[in-house]
Amino acid sequence: MEAEPIASALPQYRPEHLALLDVEALIERLLADEDRAPRELIDECARRGEAMVERLAVLVQDEQDERYWDESGTAGEWWLRLHAVMILGLIPGDRAAALLVSFMRRMHEAHDTDLQDWLSGHWPVLFWNKPEGSVPLLRALAQDRSIDWYTRTQAVECLMAAAQRQGAAALDTELDWVARLAADEAEDWTLRLASACSLLDFPRERHRSFIEKLAQRQSQAEKYYDDGDIERAYAIGKDMPQWDSLGDPWKFYQPQAIAERQARWAQEDAESEDDDLPDDMALPFVRVAAKVGRNDPCPCGSGKKYKKCCLLDED
Repeated sequence: MEAEPIASALPQYRPEHLALLDVEALIERLLADEDRAPRELIDECARRGEAMVERLAVLVQDEQDERYWDESGTAGEWWLRLHAVMILGLIPGDRAAALLVSFMRRMHEAHDTDLQDWLSGHWPVLFWNKPEGSVPLLRALAQDRSIDWYTRTQAVECLMAAAQRQGAAALDTELDWVARLAADEAEDWTLRLASACSLLDFPRERHRSFIEKLAQRQSQAEKYYDDGDIERAYAIGKDMPQWDSLGDPWKFYQPQAIAERQARWAQEDAESEDDDLPDDMALPFVRVAAKVGRNDPCPCGSGKKYKKCCLLDED
């Protein structure tokens, strides 16, 4: 039975109608709604538990089905990748945790930086309800030098968050492991900087000297943090992980967030059409800045990564 959307500018579904759909019909709704899928649809998918996990595994485990990851796929198939991660983040259990790690690896293999940007910083929360069995999988990902530094950094943050949930002793042990990773001269330089930057979210006096020395070795173009950041972190002296400042990943599905995205896409489409007009036919407009990736240099000119600068103020 098909669930009919409630009459609205944005998709809405009555829970009793969604409850009548099978897993495949729910996936079809996600494909059709693209980035307009509402929270009630995501929640219903999560309620299907292991059946939904098995269905979503096809996206990363079926090597014969690449349409979700190549450029020939539809917009709905692209957005399904993000929905899958968000749904898995709501489903507890080992299988959902393992599949989340598989998605992290698959994003790296597909060089899907756009999807990485949408999810950046939210991974610790997506693993929040997962059992301790996910820790070895995340550590294997964090230590895999064949994986790009960015994906490994996300895994490192998940490990820090998992240790934080276990208590002060476990957290301190994990922070010392991150410090050793950042100090490893054989490691990727950007991974080392990102790891040291993460340590500033959990300022421990025993790490300060090392963090300061690493800061002095940064170039202006790759600066993740500076002396001022170090001073502020240690002056505050509190654990302030980035994932707390970013908040709820599922706010992506709030009606206001959906509406704002549609307005943004419409404006970008209009600007693109105007750019295609001959010069004497182009209409005046005020161009908004292009989307800044979380790991791009901050447009304010600070020299820091966007996610460690003005993005925090926006969130």
